[in-house]
Amino acid sequence: MLEVLNLVLLGALCFVQNMAFTLSSRSRNSGDPGYHRYAAWCSNGIWFLCHFFVLKQVWTVLTTSNWMLLVYTAVVYTLCTAEGSVLMMKILLKKEKGKRRVGATK
Repeated sequence: MLEVLNLVLLGALCFVQNMAFTLSSRSRNSGDPGYHRYAAWCSNGIWFLCHFFVLKQVWTVLTTSNWMLLVYTAVVYTLCTAEGSVLMMKILLKKEKGKRRVGATK
């Protein structure tokens, strides 16, 4: 049961982390350094938490030889990071204006 809870938490963190990563990537190409600072702090902070859970899962696999857990972890990680990124891109395509638009200059 704990393994399932860890996968759910990992999935949620991965989803939010890649939303923040996409925000950070797009903000890097805007004309607003403050916006990028905010986005980069969010992305990197959540990345740290996310990878703590990935390492926890890998450690569990190594200590229990439950190799299917590694497969589940990889699937959850890949699915949630991809979908988080796609969702954030859709949101930002509708919201970016002015200096925060991709390709904007100062």
